[in-house]
Amino acid sequence: MYLGDLILQIPGLAPAYTKHPIFPDLFSAMIVAALISIGLNFAFAMLRKKTTDIDRLSKVMKETNEWRKEYTDAIRKQDKVRISELKKKQAYVNKMSLEMQQQQMRPMMLYMIPSFMLWILVFPSIFGQTVALSPLHIPYLMCTDENVKHDTVLDENGQPKGVCNISGEVFLWGWFLITSLGTSGIIAKITKTSMPSMT
Repeated sequence: MYLGDLILQIPGLAPAYTKHPIFPDLFSAMIVAALISIGLNFAFAMLRKKTTDIDRLSKVMKETNEWRKEYTDAIRKQDKVRISELKKKQAYVNKMSLEMQQQQMRPMMLYMIPSFMLWILVFPSIFGQTVALSPLHIPYLMCTDENVKHDTVLDENGQPKGVCNISGEVFLWGWFLITSLGTSGIIAKITKTSMPSMT
């Protein structure tokens, strides 16, 4: 069982998906959910800008990468003098790497709790469980033929057993994930909050 599954067993943390969403048609739900996802991405970028020294982070990353490349090269060439010299700098490099990780984690921790609460308490009661329809199949993020076959069967009260009516319907969390990943790079460039490359 995954950690997420365990967390959602705690009373009050399982999303209460509405059967009568504010946006009953998939098109309007898709647009509004995408706008909210982009808005949250933008808010996270601004939070990162306020809490992270991007220039300092770039400098630390560059220096760490240069040391790592030199150290790897020295080991490959069995250059004991260079290895010894570079090892003297290792504690400093490790300290910088830790500082870099802390810089990156700070905005994430500030963002995660409010975001998680929105996911659990607000969005399911506004959108329901599915918000878009995709012509491309992405495993786990959308309804499959098997889901539709199971979910459209009526229970003893004459209600469908699940939420999937059409193969390709995208789950709420799946749509937020797709739009978030799809726009995060663009938003990072616009807000100048792109994280430096590890290479």
